[in-house]
Amino acid sequence: MSTQLSILIVDDEFGLAEMLRDMLREHGYDVSLAINGRLALDILEERRIDLVITDVMMPVMDGTELATVMRKSKVHRGIPIVMMTSLPSAWPQQRELFDAVLRKPFTPALLMQTIHDVFGTNGEGRAQSNGPHSADSDRTP
Repeated sequence: MSTQLSILIVDDEFGLAEMLRDMLREHGYDVSLAINGRLALDILEERRIDLVITDVMMPVMDGTELATVMRKSKVHRGIPIVMMTSLPSAWPQQRELFDAVLRKPFTPALLMQTIHDVFGTNGEGRAQSNGPHSADSDRTP
């Protein structure tokens, strides 16, 4: 049985977040937005989320803090997290927190490939199985 996958985009750049939301919805994903990590945690408590795509540098709670809290949570630790960043050195130090990294700027094709790689979808927002997420923590950009 296929189910619609739910993605949470966490970014304080409204234009980018809305563009990503619209593109992912066109591919069949259910998408929520948060402007910082604190609001993302609220959304994670309210609804089922299958993947978090987060910026690193944000006010209130940044992406690294969000990932740290999620990885310590019994409820949220298994949710794959993709880091979006323009910082050249962020990935090597954060490997244990993030399942993949998207270096800004990135193409829509790279975004879709990263989502596909992280949890094996058919590219249209539907899970191929009801099994656990298959994240490759050693994936390099």
